[in-house]
Amino acid sequence: MSILSTELLNPVRYQTQDPFASICKTLESWLTIHQPEYLISTWPQIKYDYLKRLLGVEKKGSYLRSYAQTAPNDDLGSALMSVYEVIDRSVYFTSKYWRAFYYWLKHNKFSTCWPQFGRDEAEIACSLLTEDELQFFRSEADKEWLDYSSSEATITKLLKDIKKPLLTLCYKRVSFLSDFDPMYSSEDIYQCANEEILIRLRNNDYIPSNPQKLIGWALKCADNALHNLRTKALAQSRSGFHEVPCDDWNYDSDEMDTTMINQSRMIPLHHGGEHTQWECPENVVPESLTVLNVVEDSICVQNLLEHADPKINTYIRTICCGEHNPDFWTWFYQNEPSLAQRPAYVAENPEAIGPFLQRHLKLPTHQLTRFLKQHLPEILERVSNTPVNKAKIAHAG
Repeated sequence: MSILSTELLNPVRYQTQDPFASICKTLESWLTIHQPEYLISTWPQIKYDYLKRLLGVEKKGSYLRSYAQTAPNDDLGSALMSVYEVIDRSVYFTSKYWRAFYYWLKHNKFSTCWPQFGRDEAEIACSLLTEDELQFFRSEADKEWLDYSSSEATITKLLKDIKKPLLTLCYKRVSFLSDFDPMYSSEDIYQCANEEILIRLRNNDYIPSNPQKLIGWALKCADNALHNLRTKALAQSRSGFHEVPCDDWNYDSDEMDTTMINQSRMIPLHHGGEHTQWECPENVVPESLTVLNVVEDSICVQNLLEHADPKINTYIRTICCGEHNPDFWTWFYQNEPSLAQRPAYVAENPEAIGPFLQRHLKLPTHQLTRFLKQHLPEILERVSNTPVNKAKIAHAG
């Protein structure tokens, strides 16, 4: 019988409250009965190492996997490997946990953006960290958030930097509206997009600190607003709108076949209008290898871009560099409109967006992996050492 429940190992799907704390408490209850010596001698270090990986302080993938391999019995070994895998794959752990923790450290309160992160999560983290470590994370939290009220110069520069691409985006998305209704003037549409960016800057708890990624983030927010505007205008069926050919939304049949990703393995979220939205179960490894999220060195990225073919080049620019990809975002917005509004996806967190981007680009995992084996082999050591990923890497050879 498994030590950890399906709900604990699928925190987003089941909206598990305080997932990390709940996993630790469940394991500790089991260890108290079945392995009391291990609970005292080894478990505290494992728990601390899990936390450091969650907060991005240390990777130590092979080291964490060794805990599962050296566990005193198979039940515990299986549970520890499951924890390692969910930490690496669940969007809650890869994207939400550290943001929620930083927000709590900075503001001494919890954010409604991350309702699963509560008091138990904060308490277990603080119990494991020294005061010096907590001070370090507080300083990091100060760097990560743009203070909207005191960053007028930053905001002014951002709006200036995005003006040209934003005007192009407005023209591409909704310029046809002004031909049929004067209320949709080009200036009004541009201002609408700018207002959406300012609202997101004011309301969002996490905003990228990297200038280039901030630009990409802002354009994605504006793109969502433009798509929403377009959808609303077309739904109102104003005179002539329904007769307009919308080139942005025309996909060939092969591309459309990729939108509902392996529905036999997907979970329906809800039905709305003509579309059913789907979410990939967290215990199913997507047919993707989202490893480029750890490529942060600009020289390394530039080297990869120079050797990449067009599809992989686009993948790297979108995942590593945070560039806004309008074609992908149109595809994603149309087929996953609910996900396209979520912060983890707007920020294009690699674990969240990677599988969808691969399918949009029709970029097979073995092709991406083969490229990495050739040009950056050391990165593959950082990928989860699971049988599935081992098979992918071997197949790419």
